[in-house]
Amino acid sequence: MSATLLLGLIHWNPHWQCFVKSPDCAVAAPKALDALLTPSQDFANVIEMESSSYEPPTGWAAIGMDATCGNDWDTLLYNADRWTLERNMTGCLVPSRSFAAGIFSLRSDPSVVLAVVGAHFPQTLNASTHAYEDATAAVSDQLRTLWDGGRTVFMADTNTEGPVAAAAQPSHHGVNRTNGQLLADIGLWPSSPPIKEPPAAPLYLGCCYSDNFSWQGDRIVANFGTVRSSRVLFDPVPDWAAFEDSEFHKGVQLELAIE
Repeated sequence: MSATLLLGLIHWNPHWQCFVKSPDCAVAAPKALDALLTPSQDFANVIEMESSSYEPPTGWAAIGMDATCGNDWDTLLYNADRWTLERNMTGCLVPSRSFAAGIFSLRSDPSVVLAVVGAHFPQTLNASTHAYEDATAAVSDQLRTLWDGGRTVFMADTNTEGPVAAAAQPSHHGVNRTNGQLLADIGLWPSSPPIKEPPAAPLYLGCCYSDNFSWQGDRIVANFGTVRSSRVLFDPVPDWAAFEDSEFHKGVQLELAIE
């Protein structure tokens, strides 16, 4: 690779209620996703985009464009004009929680290869259930069947807060991890203390509309590159997402440079 490559990364969880309980949200959310999937973006992980009629914009393709694990959806979209899909996997991390993963090569320079993983973790608030350990072990196991641990982007609703945010809320006990600890638990980052922080979108309060966005959990983390910029999406929350029983999450966008 002779020049800096900029990766545009998006993660968002509109949640299933959008498509079941609000006709306005069911119409608006796919349009909002289309607006994000511009030619300058590369990959997007979307959780519970439960629209069987949705088709990505021209130039984009998808892995997991249906309920790949029971009723749970994790859809990984990629810019097919820029990237070639070499191989992929979808399925369950744990019962009723999905993942989608792919190995991609850059069309303009096939020597540039990376893995992108999207995932939907189970609730990890109760540490005694071992849900977090089960999910991270599953991500690690699935990656080993696809990949040698090289350049990897991980985008997920982890249902796991950072320690600072968890400590600020007495009711937010259970599992909490920094981005570095999370990536180390998956096996993609050095685990020897002190654990350094990897390139990632800053942790933010994005879940959920019903909880007045008091929870973290949605993340974009990589084991390579340099963060150029990051921003929270859907902040303020659009009117079409503000309905009774909404569990809408704000999204996150990250620009990552590969030198």
